[in-house]
Amino acid sequence: MEMQNQIKKYVALYESEVRKLADQLRNESMPQLTEELFSEFETNGNRMRYEAVYFGRRKFLSVLGLASVIWHEKEDIQKLEEVIREICAEECWALPAHVRRKENPNWRGVIDLFASETGQTLAHITTLLKDELSEDVITLAQNEVKARILKPFIESKVPYASWEQATNNWNAVCCGNVGSAALLLMEEGTEKKKLLERLNYALEHYYLEGFGMDGACQEGLGYWVYGFTYFTLFALAQREYDPSKDLMASEKVNAIAHFQQKCYFAGGRTISFSDGDSRGTYPMGLTCCLADQYSDIRFPDTLYAQKLDGDSCWRWVGIYWSWYWTHRYLDDVQNKKAEEPKPLEQSGACVLQDAQWCILRGAKQTAVIAKGGNNGEPHNHNDVGSFHYLVDGEAFLDDLGAGEYTKDYFSEKRYEVFCNRGESHNIPIIGDVDQKAGKEYCADRFELTKDRNILISFGKAYGIEAQKVYREIWLDENTGKLTVCDYIQCRPGVEVHENLVTRLPVSVENDSVVIHGEKHCVILHAEGRKGEFKIKTVEHSNHQGILENINVIRWDVCCDEPQNSKIGIADSKICLHITE
Repeated sequence: MEMQNQIKKYVALYESEVRKLADQLRNESMPQLTEELFSEFETNGNRMRYEAVYFGRRKFLSVLGLASVIWHEKEDIQKLEEVIREICAEECWALPAHVRRKENPNWRGVIDLFASETGQTLAHITTLLKDELSEDVITLAQNEVKARILKPFIESKVPYASWEQATNNWNAVCCGNVGSAALLLMEEGTEKKKLLERLNYALEHYYLEGFGMDGACQEGLGYWVYGFTYFTLFALAQREYDPSKDLMASEKVNAIAHFQQKCYFAGGRTISFSDGDSRGTYPMGLTCCLADQYSDIRFPDTLYAQKLDGDSCWRWVGIYWSWYWTHRYLDDVQNKKAEEPKPLEQSGACVLQDAQWCILRGAKQTAVIAKGGNNGEPHNHNDVGSFHYLVDGEAFLDDLGAGEYTKDYFSEKRYEVFCNRGESHNIPIIGDVDQKAGKEYCADRFELTKDRNILISFGKAYGIEAQKVYREIWLDENTGKLTVCDYIQCRPGVEVHENLVTRLPVSVENDSVVIHGEKHCVILHAEGRKGEFKIKTVEHSNHQGILENINVIRWDVCCDEPQNSKIGIADSKICLHITE
């Protein structure tokens, strides 16, 4: 009942934020898109200035749209009509980063993530408010959606673009938006039936194939939220339209639906492998929707639920459905159609075998999250064998997650960016080389033993012949102490370094490293060390473009070279103890 009351408070606050912001926006003008802003990405790779204005305009559309749906006030409706006309007048709904103007004469009509989102938004808002918006605005908006989104997709050959056959969130977002708009706007007939069949095929044979049966999203939790929200929206709308077609019913989709609750920890910390986020807020609406579908969905603390302004892109799908799905779930709980919300589990072990992730939880709200996998994953970082260590809401050994998205970030220069390289992860550096990018650079063993030991073999990730790297990770469930043992075979004379990463302050004291958190300190002891600890501070531009100082802790490891042997052997043991 306590969590249920927290969710009620959440939705009440959400509505008050909508009302306050809608009142503010009614008296403001929308920011204007210009050719100068559009061309910046083409000239210098910067996408942030254009996108700030673009998403600022979607803020008007989504907030005033929801305010109009909730309260039906004349002033909101009038302002919303102005906004819709301006959105319909935009030269291009796609983002500059997704448009190649010099190569594509039809660039104005490109369907990308945000063009499809804009189309779905206009289709949905004009349907919900069909009795209140003026007829000319409804006709204008729906004709634009048909001309810019539905008609080009229907008339295209398969695939419309690479996203139609992608195994990542692009598929779910674009197909989900096109499908949702089609269900709202298209007349019954053969054309609509063929379109829905095409979208179902794309979602089932490509998007869902990007997941293993463990349901893990290797791109990161934020991308799980993004893709699965649109998948769920379309799946439920289609099920209502045609009950014989239920994309939510499969065993794999059930596993995907339970992924979020495995990724949250104390203090709102989240798994941040690949381009994830270590402090991702969660979608209350989607979580409530899934709890309506599956009885054993668990909720993170409502403190970490995404607020109205939590999405810098101001996507309608998140903003509207966070309100609607939450209300519906609370009604269903009240009417005994759904179970009361359950909090996260605080202990135990979980293995996501297809992704090769393992999560161990212990005392003092500790957790270690380790991965095997390969270096050809979606939004890949060269991080096979890495882990991060959390204590009471703080990351003492970190995974940086996504950096600032620039042109270079998605080019052949990707692995020159610090957060994507091996040295920005908690993995050994062997012979002063990073791990290599590519699916073949992978872990060849990953398991959790009965004694809660994580075992990883990942020498192949470095691409060096005849090299073996074994790692064993153990979290004491009763104390939260973490122990990591590395055993490395390499060519004689190759230098081996341990490499650990944290955002927290670090000092060297009494032949140990102390990592200083706000509530605890962690003391790091290293066996097999040769020489002194080396602390290097690296400047990192995070996903918001904000510069952070990252502390890299490194030390040399003694490497024995048996007489007449062609193999050097390095043994290293890392122990981390928590103090107050």
